[in-house]
Amino acid sequence: MDDTFMEKLQLLRDKCSFGFKVNSAYRCEEYNAKVSSNSRNQHTHGLAVDISLKDRYKRYTFLYYALDMGFFKDIAIAKTFIHLAKGNKQNGIGIY
Repeated sequence: MDDTFMEKLQLLRDKCSFGFKVNSAYRCEEYNAKVSSNSRNQHTHGLAVDISLKDRYKRYTFLYYALDMGFFKDIAIAKTFIHLAKGNKQNGIGIY
C-alpha cells in the first residue's frame, strides 16, 4: 500500500473516532482481473480500499470526513461498503 494513502486513511479513521473493516485493499494484477473489469484499478497500485460500513450514521460520518479531507477523489457507495481511492480531479462520487 502507498505510504501517503495509508497515512490519510489513518487520519480519516482518527477523525471518525471509530474503526472500520477493510474488505479489499491492494490487489495483484491477476486477482484484480478476476474481480474487476477496470484495468486501471487503483487497488493494483495500493491507492484504494473498500471499507465495510453498514450503519448509516457511520457511513455519513465516514463520507463527511473523507470529502472534507480533499485527498480522496474517487468514492463509490455500495449497499454494504464504500470504495475509497486517491483518484484525481476527474473522478467523483459514484453509486454501485
